[in-house]
Amino acid sequence: MTLEVERIEPAALVCPGVTVRCANAGTLLEGDDLRFHPRGGGGPAATAEHRREALAFGLVNTAYHAQRGLEAIAQLLGRPLPPLLVRIGLHATHRPGWGGGHYRLPAAEYSSLPEDEPPVATGEVHLGAGGRLVPLRGERYLHSASHDPAIVLHELGHHLTRHTADLRVNRRRPPQAQANLKTPIDEGTSDYVAAILLDTADIYGWHRAAVPPESPRRRCLAAPWTMAQFVGGHLSDPHTDGTIWSAALWAARTELQRRGVEGARFDAVVIRALDRVGRTADDLPIERARQLRRRYALVLEAILEEDAAHGGALGAVIEPAFGSRGIEVGFGNDALRDRTLRGALVRS
Repeated sequence: MTLEVERIEPAALVCPGVTVRCANAGTLLEGDDLRFHPRGGGGPAATAEHRREALAFGLVNTAYHAQRGLEAIAQLLGRPLPPLLVRIGLHATHRPGWGGGHYRLPAAEYSSLPEDEPPVATGEVHLGAGGRLVPLRGERYLHSASHDPAIVLHELGHHLTRHTADLRVNRRRPPQAQANLKTPIDEGTSDYVAAILLDTADIYGWHRAAVPPESPRRRCLAAPWTMAQFVGGHLSDPHTDGTIWSAALWAARTELQRRGVEGARFDAVVIRALDRVGRTADDLPIERARQLRRRYALVLEAILEEDAAHGGALGAVIEPAFGSRGIEVGFGNDALRDRTLRGALVRS
């Protein structure tokens, strides 16, 4: 794929479907040549010119992967998502060295890192400038989120869920007073989006190489997570609980591929099922609808319904694959955990 560009600004690229801006960067782009060396992320030993080139590389890299991801999602979903704004280098004053990313909507509260100005109502991605050195081919690389496609594509996954499943029921809230906190299904689906677009289960294998693959922090989709590990509640980490959902999706996809089904066929079922979730319980109060959309079983049911609407050829594989992770239709998350734990005790 070739990056399509509508307009080049000194520190921004305006492209079909996505605009990427780099904060407090001065002039990064001159002319129409967008080829830059990553320069090891522009680490402490880099010259000023090499740091500028590393920033420019990150800007173009982000635009490329975001545009590629948006086009792939539009094909699977059958329609484009709203245009996306990505801002690089934010929150340096709040957390120097932050190298992660997040998806932000206008909201009264955020889990961390306050916003100096409201994000756009359709959602925007913020990527940290980085500050941690990670290994790459025997050398040290300054990990910047804009250099890491996994982070870019994970945040793109949140844009997808916001405008399909709408897990926090934001379509029914005032545009400037949405709910920004994420749920496990949101985080797990976003990891799955990154995995299918990168064609790997180990999406964070580069910048978390020091984390064992079997650790939830690694967020490897090929790990054997089940509902037995589910925590839930306000004090739980949605990223950790989300690994159960992403692993179940990946297990179903892997088994279908083993049987000769193209992965993209299942991906389309999953992504279109998110639209079904976004129509669930729309006649109920916002809080009740939000609670229902947190349920793994409800989203699995939507996946099975979407498959059935197109012939139902995959359901006989999808259902047992999710069942192997303790996810079944008709139960709440806590009930699924308890059933899985009881089953583990019986088997032991």
